[in-house]
Amino acid sequence: MCVYAIFIGGHFLYYSHISQTGRHPPEPLIWSQTLNHSLYKRLINRCLLLAIGAGLWSGIVIAEEPASTLPAWQVLEFEHKAFWATARSRVEINSDPANEQLWQLNASSSVINSSEQVKLTLDSKDGRVIQRSRFSSGKQQRYKTFDYLADHIVRVRRTPGDDPNQPSAEWPIKSSNNIAYPKPANNGVVTDVYALLPLANRFQAGSDESAEWLVLTDYNFYHVRMTHSANTTIPVNFQIADGQSITGTRDVRTVTLEANPQGPLVEKPDFSLLGLHGRITLLFDKELSIPVQLRGTAPKLGPAEINLKTVTLREPRP
Repeated sequence: MCVYAIFIGGHFLYYSHISQTGRHPPEPLIWSQTLNHSLYKRLINRCLLLAIGAGLWSGIVIAEEPASTLPAWQVLEFEHKAFWATARSRVEINSDPANEQLWQLNASSSVINSSEQVKLTLDSKDGRVIQRSRFSSGKQQRYKTFDYLADHIVRVRRTPGDDPNQPSAEWPIKSSNNIAYPKPANNGVVTDVYALLPLANRFQAGSDESAEWLVLTDYNFYHVRMTHSANTTIPVNFQIADGQSITGTRDVRTVTLEANPQGPLVEKPDFSLLGLHGRITLLFDKELSIPVQLRGTAPKLGPAEINLKTVTLREPRP
């Protein structure tokens, strides 16, 4: 018999489980009670002592929000206007219907005559990319796929053939390459630039002082460090998909991304998030826990801001 005790905020949840079965513990069934601080501490200490004495330390868990929880937003749509051009980006993230431990992220960006569509399959726990595809259109059309295997990444590049109706996934293969993981490879976790949005969303709500990620663009590996910056207030003007407008000044949390090449660059520098380069700042609405603005450097424009225009929330706002 193994005794499990979970403490969530000021709530004490207790249940028992037959450890010999090897099954995961069931949901709490016996009781839950709100405790005052003094009693709460005494119960924690007693449970820890009992567990250590009985050799059951592994049964004591400090529960936090599961790392696999999806962000509060389902779809983000950003827009930036400068002179004659308007840049637009859309990012959507959902659980994989066939496997809830995986996320499916679809992103699209466009400016003038150039566009891209990126599809990612991610491990929800750590943001690891399992599969990636990127369709780009401009002067030329390209379709690239990336399969993240245990010891290397397979990148396949396709270009249009003679049949204009042929799906891009069936275009002739232009090249195929095996990409070695750099060392160290962040415990084998390699993520994508677009995946930094939900990962930063998780980070801004947490207590860690910093987080580090290894990102692969089309060609280069980058080490990305996330840190918290000073909270502030900014003016916003965006629409929730149900028709509600959010305007005025909002309190925001700030997350800063600093990206540096991980080893020698294979091609010219190509790290960017929604078209922004350099030191990138993400500002998250405190109440809604969604990114409402990104700041960085835009090509040929210098310092720039990209603002949220529309958001689809995962749960309707009360």
